[in-house]
Amino acid sequence: MARPKALIFDMDGLLLDTEGLYKRSWSEVAKEMGFDLTDTLYLKLIGITVADAEEVLHQSFGSGFDKAAFHTTAAARYEKLHETEGFALKIGVKELLSWAKENNIPCALGTSTVHLEAKKRLEKHEIDQYIQAIVGGDMVERGKPHPDTFIKAQEALGVAPADCLVLEDAHSGLLAAKAGGMRSCLVPDMLPASDESRKIAEGVFNSLLEVRDWLEHHCPALATQECR
Repeated sequence: MARPKALIFDMDGLLLDTEGLYKRSWSEVAKEMGFDLTDTLYLKLIGITVADAEEVLHQSFGSGFDKAAFHTTAAARYEKLHETEGFALKIGVKELLSWAKENNIPCALGTSTVHLEAKKRLEKHEIDQYIQAIVGGDMVERGKPHPDTFIKAQEALGVAPADCLVLEDAHSGLLAAKAGGMRSCLVPDMLPASDESRKIAEGVFNSLLEVRDWLEHHCPALATQECR
């Protein structure tokens, strides 16, 4: 299969190792409010917008769950953890972005995080110069698994959907890419690859470093059993 002409990246859990801090901050605040945010429930929140995730919690916890209070407190808790502990780039991020730049393949970010916050995080980790367009969750009416985020990113790059490769860590992102007529690969973070994910993605990889090597070899077909 031919190399893509553009790459579209998710951010949290794919470029940045953020999911652990999100889980801690959300779980702590939920507990303080009297609710048990279990591991099973948290996994349902991965890959969707904050607003959609908070609605899932509201439906799960009932009318006694104050979404506004949770939103404000959890966001502040997350920022405090981020400030004191920070988070690292995932393995292979700079290698893949550098490879894309060397091969004149434009890159965009399609994330559920709001645009300005995503921009700040890319700048903090000094990878913003590799990204030609940023589409945040506040820039579209419908988040993943709807295709709006990736379509907006694809349009910003000026590359046909079929020539774009979406890189994701969550199943909802794969569904969004498919709905937008784009190719996709999965680099799982907290959630392991499901059978359905393996059917959608062209490959399931352990890191973006493996994705770079796959692209370097012109995207050879991967048998399901060979995918991680």
